[in-house]
Amino acid sequence: MQTNHTQWHAADNFGMVGNSPAIRELLDKIHRLSTNDSPVLITGESGVGKELVARALHTTSQLRDQVFLPIDSASLVGSLMESELFGYQKGAFTGATESKQGLVRAADGGTLFLDEIGELPVDVQAKLLRLLQEGEMRPIGGVKPVKVNVRILAATNRDLEVEVKEHRFRKDLYYRLNVITLRIPPLRERREDIRPLVDLFIERHAIHEVVISDDIMEVLEAYDWPGNVRELENTVRRLVALKSNPLVRFEDLPSPLLNAAEARRPWPDEMLPLAEIERRHILRVMEFTKGDVTTAAQVLGVGRTTLYRRLKDYRATSDYDELAMDAPQSQHGMNF
Repeated sequence: MQTNHTQWHAADNFGMVGNSPAIRELLDKIHRLSTNDSPVLITGESGVGKELVARALHTTSQLRDQVFLPIDSASLVGSLMESELFGYQKGAFTGATESKQGLVRAADGGTLFLDEIGELPVDVQAKLLRLLQEGEMRPIGGVKPVKVNVRILAATNRDLEVEVKEHRFRKDLYYRLNVITLRIPPLRERREDIRPLVDLFIERHAIHEVVISDDIMEVLEAYDWPGNVRELENTVRRLVALKSNPLVRFEDLPSPLLNAAEARRPWPDEMLPLAEIERRHILRVMEFTKGDVTTAAQVLGVGRTTLYRRLKDYRATSDYDELAMDAPQSQHGMNF
């Protein structure tokens, strides 16, 4: 099967590809929120595309012509987190030789996307809560609060209810963010989206023609994709990289997919003992050599005496008795 790139146009759905009920519902919610500038909490596992949804929310909002500023909360380390977000005044601490406005003020008038908001320490959460409630913030070392008009979009792969119970996330901030929640389902819950996503990633990354058979596609669609869309894209990039021929083969698949495919393979209806496998193979070789024992023994890598002994046992126990007993002798031995 050659991949088909005509059925999906990512730009129509803000880059979100898929026709599963879950994706259609998600897109519908994004469009319905186009006139609402309230905070939105986006939840989902790593790699499902939370920033893509945040950008879609911004693109459809009244702030579409303003700045969209994504921030990876996990990348803001320790004491730098507060100063990076809220800025500081000159002389606020050692090394603060000049004032810095911070990322929140840089997004003033637009949208601030806080990815992995569960990584924020509690003291920074308090300042974020004030920003949501009062529309103002105070830089480190500042005396007067600064008014900021910014829409907050937040995302997390954590269960914030558990984080609240464990006192790692402020309850009041959680309730403030949780007014509108969009959950992005993992890829294993919308397997029908895998094929169009593969088409999209081949179109995005392949330099030459790429052909994926139905057998390979079945493996891709059956895999659970713990890394979700991000893992799928990385896998497709690996499959198309440095290929000298267009056909993707099983041996091209990464080991996690091969192992999963092997684990899903059903057991045969008849589990054969090793001796029965040997018997069937010997008789198949005898049939191929037209009963020439010498040639068959050479093919099998055994001595003629050993092969005669096996054939004698098979004549006594197998369904090939009449064929073996009635067959004429050749100059090399017996024929089947």
